Amino acid sequence: MNVPRFYHQRGFTLIELAIVLVIIGVLVGSFLGTLGARIDTTKRAETRDELEVIKTALLGYAFSAEEGGPYLPCPCTTDCDIDTANPQAGLETRGAGGTCDKYYGDLPWGTLGLKPSDAWNSLYKYWVDPKLSAGDGAFDLKVRGSGKIKTRSPDGTATSMMANHVAAVVFTHGKNGYGGLSVDGVPRPAIPAGNVDEAENNDGDAEFVSRTPTPVGATTPGGEFDDIVFWISDYELKARLVETKLLP
Repeated sequence: MNVPRFYHQRGFTLIELAIVLVIIGVLVGSFLGTLGARIDTTKRAETRDELEVIKTALLGYAFSAEEGGPYLPCPCTTDCDIDTANPQAGLETRGAGGTCDKYYGDLPWGTLGLKPSDAWNSLYKYWVDPKLSAGDGAFDLKVRGSGKIKTRSPDGTATSMMANHVAAVVFTHGKNGYGGLSVDGVPRPAIPAGNVDEAENNDGDAEFVSRTPTPVGATTPGGEFDDIVFWISDYELKARLVETKLLP
């Protein structure tokens, strides 16, 4: 006679379930961290591509400037964020008679016909040498740009000159957005006290910093940094203008 056999199915213990959950958590955390890093890398690459387009558009503006030209556009200092009810949004700010007395502000994206913001939805910043945006016909081969681009040594302890005689600078505040303005006009967080290099880019003078980005909360010399800085030297501008016969 066959005696029936009873099988007991063994389930997971609480310890085994806990181990499984820990493993899943580690895998998910690793995936999200990698995904976040890839998204940040993609956004920086997209923004760098857009900055190249902006640089080309600024040169195109100089080529097409007619009366009093060639010259670069003025910054936008009023109504620079997106406003569907304002057809003047994003235009360069010139005074009476076409004067340009503001040399640091937001990129005049409306004038240039460009996308207004970077990949993090912040407006681009723009500085231009006043001699090269005046539109008074005085710009010639003898005019020198006054902008300066600095960087830091590999150990971060010293600054050195990267570029001199700069005609115009365009930069983005990067992912942290410190000191910037959102595309819909909302101020981004203020620049922390230790971020001296980002503060240099935001103080409105003719000196800027371009260097390798550092992680959030970095305590390296110069502080946390993720600005992306592009510029046009006066030599580049003049060479292009000579090529197009707009300068002798």
